Amino acid sequence: MTMGLVSSLLQQRHALYRTMLAMEVMALVGLRGLQQAPRLVSVVYLVISAVAVLRDSPLLRQNRLDPSATQALPSALGRRVQRVLLRRQRLVNFWIAALAVELLWQAALEINPSLAVQLSVLHLVVWLSLMLVVLWGLVNALAEEPVFNGDLLMGAAAGYLLVGFTGGIVLNSLLVLDPAAFNLPAHGHALPDGIGHAPALLGAAFSSLTTMGSPVLNSGSLTSLTASVGITIVGQLYVAILIAGVLGKPRVLGNQKAADTPSQPAAAPEAEHPRGQRAAARIRLRRPRR
Repeated sequence: MTMGLVSSLLQQRHALYRTMLAMEVMALVGLRGLQQAPRLVSVVYLVISAVAVLRDSPLLRQNRLDPSATQALPSALGRRVQRVLLRRQRLVNFWIAALAVELLWQAALEINPSLAVQLSVLHLVVWLSLMLVVLWGLVNALAEEPVFNGDLLMGAAAGYLLVGFTGGIVLNSLLVLDPAAFNLPAHGHALPDGIGHAPALLGAAFSSLTTMGSPVLNSGSLTSLTASVGITIVGQLYVAILIAGVLGKPRVLGNQKAADTPSQPAAAPEAEHPRGQRAAARIRLRRPRR
C-alpha cells in the first residue's frame, strides 16, 4: 500500500512536468500571434498556473488519494503526505485570488485608469506570490526526484521557463505603475497599454532571463533596471541550484522495467524511492584485477 501511494505521487508529479512544459512551449511559439490578441496573454498566465493547480491537486479524480492509505502510513511519511496535500490546497486558493485580481485589474484599466494604478501593486503581489509558490514547489519536487531521467529534465525546463513568464507578469504590472521605465512604440490596438503591450513585455522578460537584455527596457530607469536584474538573477540561481542537485542523482541503468518495480517501502514519498536505490546499487566501482 505504501509503495502504491509513492508511485501515485510520482506519476502525478511527472504528469505536471510534461503538461506545464507543453503549455509553456506552446505559449512561446505562439507569442507572435499573441501580438494580434494581447488579451490572451493574461489567459496564458492563468492557464500555465492552472496546470500546477489541476495537475498537482485533488481537483482531478486521478489525483485523489485513498484516505485509508494515508492513515495506514508511518508517522513520518504520513506527515510528509499531509504537507503535500496542504500545499496543494493553498495553491488552489492562490490561483483563485490571482484570477479575481486579474479580472478586476483589467476592468479597472479600461474603466478607471487611476484605480488600475493602485490595483497594480496588489496585482503584482498576488501574481508574484502565486508563481513563486508554484516555482518553489517545482524546485522542491525536482530536488526530491529519485533518479536523473527524462521526466526530471522536463520538469527542470518547465521551471526555467516559468521564471520567464513570472518576469512577464512583473513587467506588465510595472508598466502601469511606471510607464517611463519602458521604451514601447504604439501597439496599434484600442486597448490600454497594460494590456496592449503585454506580448512585448513577455518577450522582454525572456530576453532578460537569457541575459541578452531588451531595448524595451529603459536603461536609464531604476525600475526597469531592477526588474531586469531581478529576472536575470533568479534565472541564474535556478540554473545553478538545479545543476548542483541534478549532478548528485543516480541514473537509471540497465533494465528500466526492473528499476520501476519497487521491492521495499520508501521512507519518504520521493526522496527514498526504490528507483533511486536500485539505480545507485548498479553504480559500483570494481577494483581492477592484477
